Amino acid sequence: MRKLAILIGLVAAVAACSRAPGGDTLAYDPNEPFNRQAHAFNRELDAAAFGPVARAYGTTVPQDVRHKAANLRDNWRLPGQVIQYGLQGRGTAAAKSTTRFAVNTLLGLGGLLDIAAEMGLPYEETGFDEVFHSWGIPEGGYLELPVGGPGTERDWTGYAFDQLLDPTWYVLPVAASNALLALGGLDIVNDRYELDPVVEALLHESADSYSAQRIAYLQNKQARLAGGTDIDELEDIYADQ
Repeated sequence: MRKLAILIGLVAAVAACSRAPGGDTLAYDPNEPFNRQAHAFNRELDAAAFGPVARAYGTTVPQDVRHKAANLRDNWRLPGQVIQYGLQGRGTAAAKSTTRFAVNTLLGLGGLLDIAAEMGLPYEETGFDEVFHSWGIPEGGYLELPVGGPGTERDWTGYAFDQLLDPTWYVLPVAASNALLALGGLDIVNDRYELDPVVEALLHESADSYSAQRIAYLQNKQARLAGGTDIDELEDIYADQ
């Protein structure tokens, strides 16, 4: 009942997401004072800890090992993503994700090996933010959280749903769930390492790193939701200025 109450509250929160006046989401920044404080904290945290840890991890752990860890975590995200594709009305994508999960779990050592990709079933990420987008729910204002990083009000509500409605947390043993949480953390660290030049330019070389990150994040997210650029392909929009 407690989880149901949380879900009801989150549904109400995402339904109340504000809409940018005139649809201009890039100019709309109602949370800017809070965001800039969080951004300053995140920028210092990245320079002092996250960046150095990511570079140490990337240079000491072989790429093959890092990618196998990411494969394993991605594989166990698939049951939840099957639900998310279903809620978007994307039956083909749900079927592909189901097949991918079965193949990699049974033939790929639980997901360490990406056998499904070799069969033409690459990993394609989705989430409840995409579900809400498909339902026409506005993204709300840009919202950067301390430690959490960039997002929107809809993103963060969707992330909560991603966790609460992920069936793996309810069927796997506690030890396995904890291992997946650890792998998720390593995946974030690995992403930071692989995007190091872009993140350094964006966060530590831009004249206004907050605006650069906010606009780049929103542009790339909108392109991803439209079926184009992946959200991880962040660019420093002030690089040529």
